Amino acid sequence: MTEPEQILWMSVLVQAVQDLSGADLVARSARAWFASSDKSIGSLTWVCHHLSLDPAAVRQHVLRRPISSLRNLSKNRSRAAVEAA
Repeated sequence: MTEPEQILWMSVLVQAVQDLSGADLVARSARAWFASSDKSIGSLTWVCHHLSLDPAAVRQHVLRRPISSLRNLSKNRSRAAVEAA
């Protein structure tokens, strides 16, 4: 996977984290994406494997955090992704 593709999929992951603290429908959809065991293209598992991340660890880390800390986490990750580009 090329660097631009990695940045794209990291952005997808960051957006999903941000969505967890969004409106009810958006947050439910994001929570379902994180909780899913799907392995198809675009799933959490697929994204994590292409970013060399452990999907179970990401899932556990994100779903157990309070909403307020997720907002801060996603802001920091967004800045890091932009600076890396």
